[in-house]
Amino acid sequence: MSDSFLIKGGNLLRGDVHVSGSKNAALKLIAATLLTDRPCKLTNVPILKDVEVMFDILRSIGSDINQRGRTVYISNKNIKPSTLDYKLVGKVRGSVVIMGPLLSRFGSVVMPYPGGDKIGRRPLSFHFNLFRDLGFSVKESEKNFTISKSKKMPQVSKVILDGFSVTATETALMWAAGQEREIEFSTVAEEPHIQNLVEMLRRMGANIQVKPQNQIVIRGKKSLRGVDQRVIYDYIEAGTWVVAGLVVGGDIRICNFPTQDLKLFLHRLKRIGANIEIINPTTVRVKTSPNLKAFRMDVRIHPGIAADLQSPLGVLGTQCNGTSEIFDTLYEGRLSYLKELKKMGANVKILDVHRAYITGPTKLKGIKFVKKEDIRGGMSLIIAGLVASGQTFIKDAYQVDRGYEKIDQKLFKLGANIQRI
Repeated sequence: MSDSFLIKGGNLLRGDVHVSGSKNAALKLIAATLLTDRPCKLTNVPILKDVEVMFDILRSIGSDINQRGRTVYISNKNIKPSTLDYKLVGKVRGSVVIMGPLLSRFGSVVMPYPGGDKIGRRPLSFHFNLFRDLGFSVKESEKNFTISKSKKMPQVSKVILDGFSVTATETALMWAAGQEREIEFSTVAEEPHIQNLVEMLRRMGANIQVKPQNQIVIRGKKSLRGVDQRVIYDYIEAGTWVVAGLVVGGDIRICNFPTQDLKLFLHRLKRIGANIEIINPTTVRVKTSPNLKAFRMDVRIHPGIAADLQSPLGVLGTQCNGTSEIFDTLYEGRLSYLKELKKMGANVKILDVHRAYITGPTKLKGIKFVKKEDIRGGMSLIIAGLVASGQTFIKDAYQVDRGYEKIDQKLFKLGANIQRI
């Protein structure tokens, strides 16, 4: 597959676009199949680079994977964690969650540190402290870490996570699903893909109660069933299409739209004058909105505005009237794309690693981008290229392909002038 995008801006977007399955959900459901030696079936699995790498990670330890389009059959009957491919784990941040099911099934795990997007510090301290609190021994070295049972394992019944970490929550749930006892976890994250994972673990045989104030009580089973589980639609992709429609203009219908997961997001955009129509619970229409007002958006844990939508919102700010403020409360390295927008003519002032002002509206001009370090930043530059005058060249399309399925094909069908070269 080619590794560059060439975009000629100025075309309005018109027609229907279909949201794919959630990458964040798919990676965790794939990992959860490791909890059982019985066959599992996953449907609506997106065709993405990160998902391909996750399959290869499982294959490296002996998983039998048969993919037929967006349906995947997985058998983990004869897996050996000792053959784990370190290089592959280093490519995908989401691979960190395999520690939970492997530790639950085998009692110990040795893993390298995961890779993925370079968007600031994302340490594994929450994960390590989780298992230390459960009584495990955690040893860290320069290249890998080892988690194993201590000589005297306490029967801990309540654990407080150090913060609302999505992957630490998922790791905790997958480990506990294979334990024959009840454990209460507090300070858990509640993102839609975590809810998708909870649904799968319940179907496998775990008893899970989701309680108020970010608490989950889970009673697992040593012998979990195989499962037929559907991956939810990607609310990040859905939200990105909304922003693209507003920035570029036109008239698009977004199908497979998870409106329940984006209620606040849509509400806030309507506040600034966005022409958005919720046709039904799974279809949203976005039309040209010429008089968008400036906004202040702070990204937070669910049900707040998702961090993965911060970059597209930054591009939106360049087309709004007045000065908008972006406040990323979760990551300190995710504003670097604004420096690239500035090269296109955007009026941007980065206040610190979390906050920035964007004054609009401004006419963007196409330029050449050599490389982007993260999925969402790369997608934001595609949106900018679609509204910019002239040509925009984006090298390293692989980064976008990691998180957006066939993005160039979807845009082309909507009328965008975009091609791989």
